[in-house]
Amino acid sequence: MSVARTYFFNRMAGDELARLCDAKADFFLENVDDLELAVTRLQALCRDAGMSSAVVRAPLNPAPGIGDLVSAAVPLLGLIWTSAKTVGSAVHPQADVSLRLTSNTSISVVFSDSARVPTIR
Repeated sequence: MSVARTYFFNRMAGDELARLCDAKADFFLENVDDLELAVTRLQALCRDAGMSSAVVRAPLNPAPGIGDLVSAAVPLLGLIWTSAKTVGSAVHPQADVSLRLTSNTSISVVFSDSARVPTIR
């Protein structure tokens, strides 16, 4: 199991972010002052490399929502929800790169297996 490395965005050199994306290894960015600007740069780098990207707002410790309460109360609804999401993900292909916004100052960059494997053309 590999461990994603952590980098401090406010200390990065100009081309270091491009090198990280070219390596196609998962990484974390901390100390991101302008989250929208960083996401825009990451999406542009992915697009330039021919990869699709998806932004996921996923705080590390979200407050319990109605879905959590219903799933805890009725496990059957949780099973139905999971099945529906699985079917939905089969219809909508997964992005090559997931940009998970884990807080107001951090981003987790996760590459899918299809993005890691070079394609033969």
